[in-house]
Amino acid sequence: MNNKIALPKKISLIFLTIILIIVVISLLPTTFITNIQAQIYEDEYYDEGYYNYKEDNRYGYDNKHLEKDQKLKIFPNNKVSELGDRWSQWTFGIDISIINPFTEDLGQEGCDVGLQDNGRILFLAGAPRDPKTGDFPLHECEVKEGTSILIPILNVICNDLVVGSPLFGANEQDQRICANNVITDATLFDNLEVNIDGIEIQNLEKFRIDSPAGGFEFTSVPNNVFNTPVGDGNGVSDGFWILLKNLNPGKHTISFNGALDLDEIPPLMGLYEAGAIYVLYVEPIYY
Repeated sequence: MNNKIALPKKISLIFLTIILIIVVISLLPTTFITNIQAQIYEDEYYDEGYYNYKEDNRYGYDNKHLEKDQKLKIFPNNKVSELGDRWSQWTFGIDISIINPFTEDLGQEGCDVGLQDNGRILFLAGAPRDPKTGDFPLHECEVKEGTSILIPILNVICNDLVVGSPLFGANEQDQRICANNVITDATLFDNLEVNIDGIEIQNLEKFRIDSPAGGFEFTSVPNNVFNTPVGDGNGVSDGFWILLKNLNPGKHTISFNGALDLDEIPPLMGLYEAGAIYVLYVEPIYY
């Protein structure tokens, strides 16, 4: 008799427990759910293994010059190669008559143009010195904690749309030879500079990379920053890049610049310098 009474009681307790769990989940704040989703993305996209980091990699991962901030990381270039091509595709697709994140200090709007992957990566942009002041462009904006920063120190793109230019290449092989030769012969290595919060990054030649095999496809829009003819093209890039991750919350100042001796790229002549200064305010994520 007692067993017949106990069984319905057990079923009732199980049913009440299930209801309680459903109620608790429904009361969880949206922020909490969002943070769980963000962590899933972080684990999947930014897993350390995704960068194939090895202690003996040929790019010489070295953070000794950043001892003031042990959490700041400069990733080796095995991942940056792909991001460099994505940066090139991004730049060809910007009509600077509408918005110009290269030379103009647009504040937050200028940085927002460079945000990729739902704000997970920020593409910085360099530009020539101001002919009046001699200064590189200054940009100031906010980014979320956890945003990676791609710094395009100095790079060259050879492609199949700039017919008649020294940067023209009809196919991938020609484009790769073109880009490699320009960077090798024309880069003024003593002029390569990257400074993060007052600390100068050393041995920048270690951060040289070119496009992965196959190069990249791109669409060149009217009024693009390279003055490349409008159309669909293929290209190969070569240059110097740094990918930062995990800037601590607070204010950070990043400056970078490089120079090419255009006399080494006839019929071009003179000196080409490009760079920028970014003041980034990293907003903390509260869990």
